[in-house]
Amino acid sequence: MPLIKRGSILVKSFHERLASDDFQVLARVIPPKSPELSSTLSSISSWKGKVDSLLVSDNQSARMGISSLVLAERLGRDGNDVIMTISCRDRNRIALGSTALGCAALSIGSILCVSGDHFNFGDHPEAKPVYDLDSVQLISMIREMEKGRDGGGNALEGALSFCLGAAVCATADPLGPQLMKARKKVAAGVDFFVTLPIFTIDQLGPFLDAAKDMPVKIIAGVLLPSYAEIVRYQDGSIPGTFIPDSVVRAWRDDGEDDFLSTSVEHVRKLVSLLRESGRVTGVCISANGRELEIGSLL
Repeated sequence: MPLIKRGSILVKSFHERLASDDFQVLARVIPPKSPELSSTLSSISSWKGKVDSLLVSDNQSARMGISSLVLAERLGRDGNDVIMTISCRDRNRIALGSTALGCAALSIGSILCVSGDHFNFGDHPEAKPVYDLDSVQLISMIREMEKGRDGGGNALEGALSFCLGAAVCATADPLGPQLMKARKKVAAGVDFFVTLPIFTIDQLGPFLDAAKDMPVKIIAGVLLPSYAEIVRYQDGSIPGTFIPDSVVRAWRDDGEDDFLSTSVEHVRKLVSLLRESGRVTGVCISANGRELEIGSLL
């Protein structure tokens, strides 16, 4: 993929950088529950020069926010390289294909394909999930779209080309079922994985060892949680995210007043260890409600 124009700026696409040996820094952007984007844009401006790409979530954790495609377009207009998340939970195959075409029209060349957390974990528990396709089928459908056919086998006009990613739970126990699904995603045509959050580098080791034959790049997900969130990560309220007891105890022992500085230092060291390890292509940093701190982690 060539340089792409973002506003008045030419930037190197995530796909091009992924092919290099450079360590990639992604930051997750959660669409706000508001049509007003000034706060989100202000947080992102503080990451300038430190973050390579913005990964825009799609109603993350089944919590409704502004359209991810609208936010992605706005971020791209400001000169940011954007990776769009598309969730199967909220769309049937027609809407999924439509969203992929929208990404192509906006020169968003990278898509993270996810099945999406169930509504039971979100703020609309009575909503009806779709799941017409799962993430593996979505990857396959988009690869078929690149060949000129939509999900119904109908001809498409215009050329499409995407760098496709998928989520993986590297801390799953047992790991076998997660590895099996990861291999299905690779077979469907995925280019990279973003792991669900890890809190120590040791948590990632078993997955990396088992996945070393997979021809994909792996981005390690890291999270800067709030003091209140660590309880939810420990008791399983957030699916697929496991925080070691040793980390929880260390953070709690420092107390809520010192939690910010303690957690920032922990995540900063983790990012540094991941960079030095040479075992992952990059990191994807999340900080729900603490986005202003992301710049201090790098």
